[in-house]
Amino acid sequence: MANKQQSQPNNPLRAMPNSVEAEQAVLGAIISDYDVAIDTVSNLTAEDFYLPAHRTIFECIRLLMAQNKPIDIVTLTTALSHSGKLESVGGVSMLGELVASLPSTANSAYYVTILQRNSLLRNIIRRCNDIIQNAYSEEDADKVLAVAESLIYSISETRETSGLQHISQSAVEVVNRLAEVYNTKEVRSGLKVGMRPLDELTNGFVGGQLLVLAARPGCGKTSFCMNMVANLARTDKEKVIAVFNLEMSASELVQRLIANLSGIDSRTLMRGEESPDDLKKMWQAAAVLNDSNVYIDDTAQITAEQILSKCRRLKAQKGALDFVMIDYLQLMDTSNKNLPKNQQVTEMSRAMKVLAKELKVPVLLLSQMSRSIEQRDDKTPKLSDLRESGAIEQDADMVMFLTEGDFEVFSQDSVPIYLMVAKHRAGATADLAFKWEKAIGQFTPVDTLIRKPKEDELNAKTEKEPKRAQAQMPQASAPEQTDQAPPSDADSDDLYEAEIRSEQPMFDVTDDMAPPEDPDDPLAQLQNAPLRKAPDLQEE
Repeated sequence: MANKQQSQPNNPLRAMPNSVEAEQAVLGAIISDYDVAIDTVSNLTAEDFYLPAHRTIFECIRLLMAQNKPIDIVTLTTALSHSGKLESVGGVSMLGELVASLPSTANSAYYVTILQRNSLLRNIIRRCNDIIQNAYSEEDADKVLAVAESLIYSISETRETSGLQHISQSAVEVVNRLAEVYNTKEVRSGLKVGMRPLDELTNGFVGGQLLVLAARPGCGKTSFCMNMVANLARTDKEKVIAVFNLEMSASELVQRLIANLSGIDSRTLMRGEESPDDLKKMWQAAAVLNDSNVYIDDTAQITAEQILSKCRRLKAQKGALDFVMIDYLQLMDTSNKNLPKNQQVTEMSRAMKVLAKELKVPVLLLSQMSRSIEQRDDKTPKLSDLRESGAIEQDADMVMFLTEGDFEVFSQDSVPIYLMVAKHRAGATADLAFKWEKAIGQFTPVDTLIRKPKEDELNAKTEKEPKRAQAQMPQASAPEQTDQAPPSDADSDDLYEAEIRSEQPMFDVTDDMAPPEDPDDPLAQLQNAPLRKAPDLQEE
């Protein structure tokens, strides 16, 4: 069918894509065949029609179907007449022409595709005009770019629709997937990050999830997340990972990754004290990173719009985006600087949720915790401890806390850490135990927990020690009762003088008679060593 181009009223030099004949054929098929109406009306909108009269008629048809009324020339005429729009669409004769001009309802599906194609092109043109106008009026170039990408990306998103289908189709797909799991014993539901207890609890991170990891400074937030990145780079180099760090440079993050992958102490790397074997491990770790699809952005002042824009571009270039990590929320910049800090954080949190849903990717967002936890006797983190905004808790599909554990790790270079899953929208919550080796940034699961004694228990034990020692000391026996008469005064004087003589030493010890001190004698060194006061332990 030839397309008859109508001039745009506001721009006679350029016509918008349209086909009046296709629009007439679609409306005529809807009026003539109710089955066609059922299949067609749900797949179209009024904006898919170019002429205003055709839009009005289609809206009236949609209203009649919503009211479960028949659709024909009589019902349409009545409805348009009651709304006062009959004359504006051309009267009853116009409705008759729609039915008369229809060659056949058999080709109605093809006519619908013509309408949808022209509608898409018009939409693109309108969005491009909006982008041009915004570029002329907006001074912030980054904001213009973010708006442009959002407008273009939203066009394709609105066209992705899912129709109603019989349950048998989904049932076959589910059974086939479950049969594959049964045969291979491999569950593939989400992104496994190499942290065994966490992977078992979540069954992998799923696209569209916003995951929040919060902790006080120095508790290992960045190390924990970079451990995940290292695991993914080691086990699945095809995964596309975007890392945004607003606090550390890219070289610092890479150094952490190399220490984690090679197992070399980061202090050894910084001092250049590697052994030949260490150098080999270091180059092997660098090769793993070189073959991976890990991308790092260390822009210090970056907005949520810029992060979304860069993620869109990366997904378009690589064809996929599997994991996004942002460190951390409170350092992100915003264009609305006049808003209070809590409202700024709220907007940024919502933007990260939009990023996860729009790009269908799990987003791990790091966050600081409120200082109020330090003022409580119970240091166990709570959801209310998330800093600056309660919207973080609402937007997140999962909230995790890192806090120091109360169990033994039997290593001076390791720290016991609990990963507390406080909110899990898709599953259970739990406290997962890890051993954090700070020097290499490695978190290792701890399956058997041996609890550390608490401070009050240690104090109670210290208080009991003198009592136990006193109880073990020999007690003086009571004087025996005899039938002898008490001593006389003369006898008492003699006994007193004997006691005085017994308390006097048999000989005087002088300095000349003392044995010489041996400087190598450890007992002498211990006795002569000055007493040192134990430093006060202050919690960071």
